[in-house]
Amino acid sequence: MGFPRNRIIKIAVVLVFLCCTLFANFFAVRMMFRYGVETYFYDKLLVAYNIGGAKGLKIELGKIPFTDKSPLESKLAKDFSARLESLTDPGAFLKDKVQKSRKTAYFIRNSRSAAIVLMIVIFGLQLIVNSLGSLKSRKSL
Repeated sequence: MGFPRNRIIKIAVVLVFLCCTLFANFFAVRMMFRYGVETYFYDKLLVAYNIGGAKGLKIELGKIPFTDKSPLESKLAKDFSARLESLTDPGAFLKDKVQKSRKTAYFIRNSRSAAIVLMIVIFGLQLIVNSLGSLKSRKSL
């Protein structure tokens, strides 16, 4: 004895709704925070590089562990300072990192918005189906 088709559709709709809820409220928010911090970090270093050159970049990089409270930013500072010596053009690298982080943050934000819209559509369809079902049951009485 298998599941009725109605039951399978209801389970699928609930699972899609649950996935959208988890993504929109937990995963996307955390990912946007991470890429936001990354964008802020590399943009700050890019401004320091554009204004002060390599010397300004090193000064700003040295200030980060003492002035910022984010552990992610401290980790990024350590990784970048280790990589800095091997970079031929830090300005191009920083511009590329800023652009990639911004694009990823925008993509995640748009995906979150799409998940929210999908949840609203599913909720609206459930309301319509339930109201149609209650009208049919009233007419049959």
